[in-house]
Amino acid sequence: MLKQSLTSLRERTVREFCACMEFKAFTHIAYEMATDLAKRPDVVGEITIGYDAFAKEFGIANRVVNLKEMPKDFARAKEGNFLPMIHQYQVALFEHIFFDVLRLILINHPLLLPGKRQVEYSIILKASNKDEIVSQLIDRELNEVKYKGVSDWFDYLEKANSSCKTPAEDIARIAEAKATRDILAHNAGIVNNIYLLKAGQLARAGLGESIDVRGNYTRDTWQLFFRALLRVLDQLLA
Repeated sequence: MLKQSLTSLRERTVREFCACMEFKAFTHIAYEMATDLAKRPDVVGEITIGYDAFAKEFGIANRVVNLKEMPKDFARAKEGNFLPMIHQYQVALFEHIFFDVLRLILINHPLLLPGKRQVEYSIILKASNKDEIVSQLIDRELNEVKYKGVSDWFDYLEKANSSCKTPAEDIARIAEAKATRDILAHNAGIVNNIYLLKAGQLARAGLGESIDVRGNYTRDTWQLFFRALLRVLDQLLA
């Protein structure tokens, strides 16, 4: 049962990470094609972003964009919005699959759950069967693990299954990537002490500086996440 579930999860990992990469690739192509089109000498005129059609109550004026100026807008949108969005999605995808791995291990080996944790009576009284109790205990356990650092995630995995070993360098890079996601989502990309603590020696900017995901960062992070997850799944399936 566990092997079948892990095999299905591996297939899903490949499918979802490839879908993410292809979305990025196709959108990048669309940016490039639109930029080339806007640079053609026969392309003239303006377009209007009609805020009055859906945000009139907020007093936002329509924006008129000269077609010749659109390549600059495309570049800003790609670097300032699209790539950060891709990075945040990749981190979320990695986290989701990583904790699905832990969930499968614990469902199949519930005795790995800590034996001395207190359990609320309501969990037992409201459950219709033992499996539901175990599921809720696993949910609670994994929610606690999620709030710990990335290195703690991998320590927990290795304690649950000693065959799951990930190079320290990869774990450090994953921690920095997650710290980048957190600072983009919660502090507008401005580095604070929390980012510096999470990223450690791999911090890519100093306190108060802006951080970005331009260049090959999202590609390299995709490879990192994909490799780490497949390594773990293959170790469990071996």
